[in-house]
Amino acid sequence: MSTVIFTAGVKGGTGKSTVARFLITYLRENGYDPLLLDMDNETKTLSRFFPEAEQIEIRKESSNDVLVERILEGKRLIIADLKAGTGRDTLEWWKGVPFDSDELKDVNFICAGSITSSPDSIQTFLNWAGELKDKVTYIIFKNEKDGDTFPDYRTSDESTKFRNYYLPIEINIPRIDEEYMSELERLNLTIAEVLEANGSLHTLPDKRRNNPGKPVGNILCRLMVRARLRRFQNGIYDQFEPILNLLKEK
Repeated sequence: MSTVIFTAGVKGGTGKSTVARFLITYLRENGYDPLLLDMDNETKTLSRFFPEAEQIEIRKESSNDVLVERILEGKRLIIADLKAGTGRDTLEWWKGVPFDSDELKDVNFICAGSITSSPDSIQTFLNWAGELKDKVTYIIFKNEKDGDTFPDYRTSDESTKFRNYYLPIEINIPRIDEEYMSELERLNLTIAEVLEANGSLHTLPDKRRNNPGKPVGNILCRLMVRARLRRFQNGIYDQFEPILNLLKEK
């Protein structure tokens, strides 16, 4: 049985690649070894943080076929980071996936959508949900970077129908200090990697990248900064148990 978790092609700047990073580090800490597919040929964010990710050059709609190929090869767990935006070609590809075929009918497709308080981000995600319908399971990551209220997600008729019918898993991503986020992005570090360094090293052993190491930096190695990052990550991880349950169900 295979599971595919993919970031919906939502509006840029909603934190979808950040969501993917948390999912990857969490699942690895819980004994899973997902195949990573970087299908965002514009930013390649996932492969910056995880160079072992397979980079897929999306030059035409059929380039997305590699996702199904990896499923048929027997990959048990796949995390695919899609390009931001409505992505008409990508969405058209998903509409053509034969979910009910013998080869795919038992595959668990999980759509991870990241939204902000911006109405545009919510509507773009709902455009995807309107096409994918009940062929997938939904996880909604509510990114609080622009505020911790999501009125359009809570009150609009379309989103209310979506929530009531599909009962998505909802996970809150609190706002994080911009200085810390900038350092993580600049150094291509996950919070899990910073915490692994434990403050005693300015260089983190880089086992997956097969090189001597990568710098942690003077800001992220501070005791109080690491304490805040640990609390931030734990607060997100504590909400992830329903995701593990989805994997165990299959």
